[in-house]
Amino acid sequence: MWAVSNNTPFSADGYFIRDRDGKEYWCVAVRGRFRARPDGMTDLLEPQPVRLSPAYRDAEANELLADADFAPFRPAADILVNGSAVAPDEKPIDRIDVTVAVGTMTKQAAVTGEARMVKKKRGWEVAEKERASRVELSWRRSLGGSDLFADDDGAECEANPIGRGWSRHFERAPEGAELVMPQIAAPADVFDPGRPLSQPVGFGAIQPAWTTRRIHAGTYDDAWIKNRSPLLPSDFSENFHQTAPVDQIYSGELRGGEPVRLEGLHPEGGYAFRLPQCILEADTRIAGKTLTHRFRLVQLEITGDERLVDLVWNAHVPCGGRDQDVEVSFLRLRQMAGVVA
Repeated sequence: MWAVSNNTPFSADGYFIRDRDGKEYWCVAVRGRFRARPDGMTDLLEPQPVRLSPAYRDAEANELLADADFAPFRPAADILVNGSAVAPDEKPIDRIDVTVAVGTMTKQAAVTGEARMVKKKRGWEVAEKERASRVELSWRRSLGGSDLFADDDGAECEANPIGRGWSRHFERAPEGAELVMPQIAAPADVFDPGRPLSQPVGFGAIQPAWTTRRIHAGTYDDAWIKNRSPLLPSDFSENFHQTAPVDQIYSGELRGGEPVRLEGLHPEGGYAFRLPQCILEADTRIAGKTLTHRFRLVQLEITGDERLVDLVWNAHVPCGGRDQDVEVSFLRLRQMAGVVA
């Protein structure tokens, strides 16, 4: 029982998952890996294993790489961008302009080298500034982090607690104080501690406890304990399952076949391709009955400096709490276009 018979060139696995009201589903996740080609198509690569749990960039689990691949209740597809911003031929320049365009979504950022500011009598001044050749697309290099000049040692940027250069109290900084400037920002932003700060800009996954996800988690109060626990709160929003920055949550349905254009992410310059278009189906046998269901694309991961494209699909069927009745899901690839196998 609980088997997945995988007749596709991708990796697949199954898992039981409950919705906000405690209803149980059998969910199958499929993961495929591709590499963008110069001709605009993609090569099929050996797939990575399905993620059964969240993956992190660091041993302390401070920065999320991606959630588990089982996300059947995610309202829309997440687009995550990993790797680095890279100058042409990796020769140092003042600023790397990054563009990520997928279908109807376009996002831009300006990426700069390491820089440091010092508080002088006349205000903050840039003391050191390096040029940039390769900068990791990490939330640690975006605006955020702990408030260096707050009275409360625990004060931090709730939208990005691991970033740099953030404070609500720059006016408290003594003369000679130093801070490290953020390296990833919106193209029009100029970091200036004397002006209101903008929101952090990043391309990677967002932790559940960070503001943009936490606001969707619902209210865990006495009323919830009395009337709802252990189920999720009545004001819980499925948007909590979105791990991408808000401007990287795809509007509409991401189907595959959409054009992709990337700038500032590879030493050879910008490149473009189309997402692989894959139609996946499964026949799931539960208590002797067979249910046919089609998969939905729930996540696109791009590693720009390696031209890698990872796609994650999900499909789920209700099982009514009868785990033992779920026998097997037979997976098949009905169609694959834009791919050189």
